[in-house]
Amino acid sequence: MADKRFKPFIPAETRMKELTFKALFLGVILAVILGAANAYLGLKAGMTVAATFPAAVISMAVLRLFKGTILEENIARTTGAVGEALAAGAIFTLPAFIMTGVWSEFDYVKSTLLMLVGGILGVLLVIILRKTMVEDTTLPYPESRACSEIVKAGQGGQSGAKFVFSSIGLAAFIELFKNPNGILIIKDSVRGFLQFGLSKINLLNAKAQVLTAGAQKAEFSQKGGMLLQSPAASPAFLGVGYIIGFKLSAITFSGGLFGWLFLMPIVLFLMYNNLHPFVIAGNSWINVAASAYNSTVKPIAVGGMLVGAFYTLFKMRKSLISGIVRGVSDIKTSKDSKSNKIARTEKDAPF
Repeated sequence: MADKRFKPFIPAETRMKELTFKALFLGVILAVILGAANAYLGLKAGMTVAATFPAAVISMAVLRLFKGTILEENIARTTGAVGEALAAGAIFTLPAFIMTGVWSEFDYVKSTLLMLVGGILGVLLVIILRKTMVEDTTLPYPESRACSEIVKAGQGGQSGAKFVFSSIGLAAFIELFKNPNGILIIKDSVRGFLQFGLSKINLLNAKAQVLTAGAQKAEFSQKGGMLLQSPAASPAFLGVGYIIGFKLSAITFSGGLFGWLFLMPIVLFLMYNNLHPFVIAGNSWINVAASAYNSTVKPIAVGGMLVGAFYTLFKMRKSLISGIVRGVSDIKTSKDSKSNKIARTEKDAPF
C-alpha cells in the first residue's frame, strides 16, 4: 500500500533560514496592502479573493533581490495572506454592530481590539488543527496546492512577477479613464429602467380559503418594471473573476441574474402602490428600484450565504472534531515528552 503521509518539499532535517526579520517585515507590508484591497472588494462585491497568489509572487520577486530562501518566501506569503483573512472577518461582522444598533458609529479602538483578539484566536485554532488539516491528504486544498506549485516554480527561476505587475499596470490604466478623479472617458456602467404596462393576475378572494369551482376570485392589477444595468467595467471585478475561476464566477453571475431579472420584477409588481409615491415625490425609478433591492432581495442573498456557510461547517464537522481531539492529545504528549529533539515540521507555537 502506498505511503500517503505528507512529505514536505523541504525535508525536516534541512537547515535553512525561515523566520527572519525581512520575511516578517515583507509579510506585514503585504498584509496591510492586500488586507485593505480585500476589505474594499468585500464591501463592494460581497466577497473577498485569495491574497495567497499575489502574496506568493510578490514575496518571491522581492526576496530574490535579498537572496531569500524558499522558507522565507513561505513565511512572507503566509503572513501577507493573513491580512486578507482578517479583513474578511472584519467587514462581514463589524458592520452588523451598526445595522443592529449596538454601535451608533464605528469605534476604531474597539474594532482594532476585536480584530486583534479574533486574529489571535484564529492562530490558536490553526495550531490545534494544523496536523490534521495538512497531513490528511484526502482534504482538497486547490488554493494552497496551486500556491505551492508557484513557489516551487520560483526555485527554477520562474517567478511570474512580470504578469502580476503588468496586470497592476493595466488595471491602473483602465481605472484612469473611468474614475471621476482621473480622466473620465468611459462610465463604470450604464443602467436604465424598463417600465411595464398594466398587468393583472387572478388571486383568491380573502374570504375564499380553498380553490374550488365556486371560489370567488379577485383580479390584482398593477404596473411594474425592471432595472437594467450593464456589468461594471471594473478591473478589480475582472481580477476577482479570474482568481475564483469560471465555476464560482458563473454561480455569482447567475445569482445576480436571478435577483435582478426575476425577483426584482416581482417585487416591483407587488409593491408598485407602495413605491410609486416615491417616484411622484421626485425620485427616479432607478433609485427607487435600487432601494427596493437593498431592502428585499439582499436579505434573501444574505440568507443564502448563511445557509452555505453552515452547510460547509456541517460537512467539515468530522475533520474539525478529530482535529481538535488530536491537537489536544499532541499538546499533552509534547508536555510529557522530555526529548528536546523535535523535527522542524513538528514544532508548534506554545500555548
